[in-house]
Amino acid sequence: MTRYVVMVEDRWVTVVYGPGKGIGFTRSKEDASSWVTYERAVAAARVVAECTNSHAAVHCVEEPVYPRSWK
Repeated sequence: MTRYVVMVEDRWVTVVYGPGKGIGFTRSKEDASSWVTYERAVAAARVVAECTNSHAAVHCVEEPVYPRSWK
């Protein structure tokens, strides 16, 4: 399943609470948050770019489809 992650310099975004409310980062791509649509990832990237005064890039990643466990 294709999803989208945001990168700023050498860090990956883990969370975006909104302008002025906080942003989380990690150096591990595997720990980055992902967005289900490109448009949502771009919106998050804009917030991150504005808050950090840096360029933010959107990358696509393939995430596995996890089976649902039925009890």
